[in-house]
Amino acid sequence: MPQRRAERAVFVVLAVATGAFSVLQSLVVPALGTFRHALDTTPAGAAWILTAYLLSASVLTPIIGRFGDLYGRKWLLVAALGGLCAGSITSALADNLALMLAGRVVQGAGGAVFPLSFAIVRDHVAPDRRPRAIGALSAVLSVGGALGTVAAGPILDHLSYHWLFWIPAGVTAAAAATAAVLVPRSPVDRGGARVGWAGALLLASWLTLLLLAISTVGRADWRSPAAAGLAAGAAALFAVWLRVEARARHPLVDLRTLWLPTVRATNAATLLLGLGSFGAWMVVPLLVQQPAGTGVGFGATPTVVGLVMLPTAVGNVLVMRWGGSTTNRRGPRVTLLAGTALSGAAYLLLAAGHHHLPAVCAAVLLMGGGVGLAFAAVAVLVVEAVPADQTGLATGINTIMRTIGGTLGSTVAGSLLTAALTPAGYPHDGAYLAAFLLFAAALAGSFLVGTRVPTRPVPGAAAPAALAGLTPAR
Repeated sequence: MPQRRAERAVFVVLAVATGAFSVLQSLVVPALGTFRHALDTTPAGAAWILTAYLLSASVLTPIIGRFGDLYGRKWLLVAALGGLCAGSITSALADNLALMLAGRVVQGAGGAVFPLSFAIVRDHVAPDRRPRAIGALSAVLSVGGALGTVAAGPILDHLSYHWLFWIPAGVTAAAAATAAVLVPRSPVDRGGARVGWAGALLLASWLTLLLLAISTVGRADWRSPAAAGLAAGAAALFAVWLRVEARARHPLVDLRTLWLPTVRATNAATLLLGLGSFGAWMVVPLLVQQPAGTGVGFGATPTVVGLVMLPTAVGNVLVMRWGGSTTNRRGPRVTLLAGTALSGAAYLLLAAGHHHLPAVCAAVLLMGGGVGLAFAAVAVLVVEAVPADQTGLATGINTIMRTIGGTLGSTVAGSLLTAALTPAGYPHDGAYLAAFLLFAAALAGSFLVGTRVPTRPVPGAAAPAALAGLTPAR
């Protein structure tokens, strides 16, 4: 098979894999009310259907990504897709909350398709076409999220919640079988390296506590003792994890790689980008659904809400080609700055015009284009900055930063919206304004951090003194 044709075949498989995970992340959001009644649970219990998925994905993504670096990316990709399929089948069969959550936890293994896909692109796509391929895969994240939100309404209206999982199960099963045939093996050079199980356990532990702390704040109060205890535990385990990884002979995460100037700045920009962009998936639908008689909102149905959010996918598609060519010509930093600026402008438009539906739709379109550019750029920056045998792990950590930022943004926005409610129980106009300005500020911060990203990757830069003094055990 000619090189170009082989690359296209591999890309299609990877796009389907990443799209399936992204769709499953957003598909359940419009259905949380349905799950509450169908599974006879509370609103907090229904929210765990989303939280369990994000927790599992955050914990498993860097670990499976590192497994791919050490043992081969093709079969880890097939395994991740298999987990996504098995979890979808479990959730499709669920008639109680416990079984539904078990399925969602298994589905979280599919989060590894992102770092594995980026690493496979690095291995098998020519360097001059690599930025465009990575950018297109990143765009699939937003496109899949938009499609999931749009598709949920018709599926719930004409089928049942079970089909929210049966359809992805079929797609991921086909993707896994196709990947086993079409995706070539990646070169593996372990150099004697092994999985650092102590580091993996500690990473999973502090990440779980951190995300649980953020989630607890979202459902309770910023002064909640439970949230404070979870946050303190996460901080303590994080400190232990840093010490263990710095001294380990075979660390799961090479801290010196994470401290490379490009990786360090890109991860910080990604955290703020996640905070600023993912909160919109909660706030804009709430705004559009809120009854117009409350002084803000449009009283839209769930199906109309999905259509309002659809321009995020359109914006992604519109900027995809320009983003790839700009990254090739001027470097990914320029693309990152353009994306964060465009997304920030979208929130300013929302702040000024959220009483007018055309302005909201225009802002969502701008946001889709900006977020697509920015996330494509951060993926290219990380992939180009790290050694080939660290690609899966480094992109997995970057995905975690995105998730933590998004979870934090949703939590803070939720607190703003519920701090002062109207007598009918809806957020005030000022709460929406504050949320949009918060997201704009986060994206301004991401832009400023992005200016600190080196114009081109700086591999092998010196580690900080705090790490340099810690040598791996021999």
